[in-house]
Amino acid sequence: MHEALNNFWYAVEHAAALATVPRQVTLLGNKYVLYRDGSGQPHAALDRCPHRGASFKNGWVESDCLRCPYHGWSFDLKGHCVHIPVDQPGVPIPALARLEMLPVHEASGFIWIFPGDPAKADVSLIPDFPEFNAPGWRAVSGEYAWDANFSRVVESGLDTSHAPFVHKTFFSNRDDAAVHPLDVNDQPGSVSCLVTMKPPKPLGVFKYVLKKKRNLPTTWLTCFLPNINRMDVDFGMKGYRFVYMGSNIPVSSTRTVTKWIEVRNFIRQPIGDRQFIKDTVNTYNEDRALVETQHQHFSWESGQKELLLASDQLILAYRKRMAALIPRA
Repeated sequence: MHEALNNFWYAVEHAAALATVPRQVTLLGNKYVLYRDGSGQPHAALDRCPHRGASFKNGWVESDCLRCPYHGWSFDLKGHCVHIPVDQPGVPIPALARLEMLPVHEASGFIWIFPGDPAKADVSLIPDFPEFNAPGWRAVSGEYAWDANFSRVVESGLDTSHAPFVHKTFFSNRDDAAVHPLDVNDQPGSVSCLVTMKPPKPLGVFKYVLKKKRNLPTTWLTCFLPNINRMDVDFGMKGYRFVYMGSNIPVSSTRTVTKWIEVRNFIRQPIGDRQFIKDTVNTYNEDRALVETQHQHFSWESGQKELLLASDQLILAYRKRMAALIPRA
């Protein structure tokens, strides 16, 4: 993976999943360990003990110190080793006995880490998710994996014309699949556009809340560079909205794990959660069947090998932004 990709914030875990028990994550080919201290604050380090290179994933947190499961070495919140059990009292601890700690931040239901230059780790660059935990919204979450480059996964969420052909259960309008002209909002840290489309067929729980006659639904599709998809659907009646936020984690050049959260301001009872999760997973499986057939390289390096059309303007904007940020290897 290109070194320039390090200088971004990455949502690598659901905040609710992180406790004082160390948790290992893989990002850009490197393994990191996450954990919380006694006050609940998250911490992150390269998952490699300086002693013998062992992982901390089976270690533990004790008195706000991370303990190595191999020989019990203890590291404080700044990464300094403060205790080596095998040493006699008074034996100095080597200065090199320390962990490589990372900038870490908890926001929008995720734990974010910055694997690059700490001086560039500006938390204001982390995208906001104002609907998460806001009154009147119900959240569900999950994760899934892809044998694909993360940029291909991102673009599946920016594709404005595939729904009638890939997601036929909800979008059965193959003969009316024309995409309205797109007005792409191209910003330094994001690309987005508003999409208007023919209403999908109300199925499942939607049959009971969506009227047959309503305004055309609209969807804001956004990518926060380099790997966050946001989909904000307005169903065109009673202010009903559905917002999906997905972090497409580049595990390696050919493997992506998506941690996602979606919120809704209708059918807020827990009984509706199962259906929303099922629909999200079904959509993933439908997309995965196609995304995993694409070339497993950075999409913005495709050049003239792929023919992009007017309906692909949002994808093209993403590729241009990423090509400018990430020098060609």
